[in-house]
Amino acid sequence: MDKKRRTLLFVIMAMVVAAVALTVTGCSKDSGKSFQITGKETKPVLDPAMFKGQVRAAYAVAKRYPDIMNELFCYCYCDQPPFRHHTLLSCFTDKHGAG
Repeated sequence: MDKKRRTLLFVIMAMVVAAVALTVTGCSKDSGKSFQITGKETKPVLDPAMFKGQVRAAYAVAKRYPDIMNELFCYCYCDQPPFRHHTLLSCFTDKHGAG
């Protein structure tokens, strides 16, 4: 497996692990957080070439798999103001996904 594929696989696995960890460690309905996806993202993903390292890899994954990312809830509370993102894909339509 080449370095590019390993990096993409790492980014995908990291996202899955993070989502599971946040779910298990207390992001529950009791905390007042809604786990409903509020709609689908229609804006395009930013060009991964704008970024470096793992951030570039994350944007590349979002660009390559937008349908999957559009089905995942983002757990960084960016569905609330000022961002009002719809799904995890929304984080990659602006510089929010870069940290």
